[in-house]
Amino acid sequence: MPFINDKLQDLEQKRSASPGTGNKTQTRFRFDVEDVMGKMRSRIYGQEQAMESIENMLKIVRSDIADPDKPLYVGLFLGPTGVGKTEIVRTLAEIIHGSKDGFCRVDMNTLAQDHYAAALTGAPPGYVGSKEGSTILNKEKIEGSFSKPGIVLFDEIEKAGPQVLLTLLNIFDNGIMTISSGDKVIDFRNTIIFMTSNIAASDIYRFTDRQLSSAPALFSYYANPANWVRREQNLLERIVMRKLERFLKPEFINRIDDIVIFNWLAQPTLEKVTGVLTEQLNLRLRKHRCTLRIDNAARDFLAEQGYNKKFGARALKRAFRTYIEVPLAELLMERPPGEAPGVYTASYSPGGAHVVFQHSSASE
Repeated sequence: MPFINDKLQDLEQKRSASPGTGNKTQTRFRFDVEDVMGKMRSRIYGQEQAMESIENMLKIVRSDIADPDKPLYVGLFLGPTGVGKTEIVRTLAEIIHGSKDGFCRVDMNTLAQDHYAAALTGAPPGYVGSKEGSTILNKEKIEGSFSKPGIVLFDEIEKAGPQVLLTLLNIFDNGIMTISSGDKVIDFRNTIIFMTSNIAASDIYRFTDRQLSSAPALFSYYANPANWVRREQNLLERIVMRKLERFLKPEFINRIDDIVIFNWLAQPTLEKVTGVLTEQLNLRLRKHRCTLRIDNAARDFLAEQGYNKKFGARALKRAFRTYIEVPLAELLMERPPGEAPGVYTASYSPGGAHVVFQHSSASE
């Protein structure tokens, strides 16, 4: 009974917190916003607007002042593929719940037809499966616990059918979804809801592609950079909202707390992402008793090869796989049995326009 155990621990924590000690305000939620955001910013790059929205949301949730009759938060992430929309949700789930799979993910492209709404709410009475009350939603991950909010991601929301969107609208309104069988309820009132969409990706691409591409834009930027950025951002938001209103009804948009537009990943940002990919690979290399290091020249080469505005970080991951993971795998397969732990250093080879590896023992 995790909910009861969490509540007992919370009560004990409140009893032990003596007044006047400078402790932070005690609420039922036990995560620390500064700690969560510090970890988020160390792994998500180039999306400061999204980071600010997440931080503001966490402050409201942590303070426990959200409307008790609705979900804790409903956010819509807009932008091109490969810029970190899903990764933000996955990272938040890992920090709060200790697992990247600690959230319920629903791919809305599987619910493109109206009759697929039954996959959410269960089959109507009289239909096959109605008595079982089955649903693709994970009740435990959605409802969370007394001290931790549940997290759910509705991915690619624009691909869902109208009846599916109506079901979501009802959830946003009252925080409750009743399964069609009538004897099962999923409570979203302790849930952080995220949605992602590529609705305006092409519009964002065209807009950002023309920024600073003309003499008047350059003059305006250098005359007052802050005002130029603010004006351009407001213009982009208007363009996106017009496109969004063609796909979603006003009453649906009005139930959303935050609409966040994600940036294209610039090349310097990809160099930081390369560092994250290296850390993740090193975790997997532990079983081989070796470590990977990538020098600055090789990192720059990977960022250049993996830079693609249309595909974002996914293009970088493909370049990382081609130039790092595949040749490193070949080296590991050829490694003599029982070889001492060592370090593989990846360096850029200008002559061959590729990455070369040098092996050294761990003691060197």
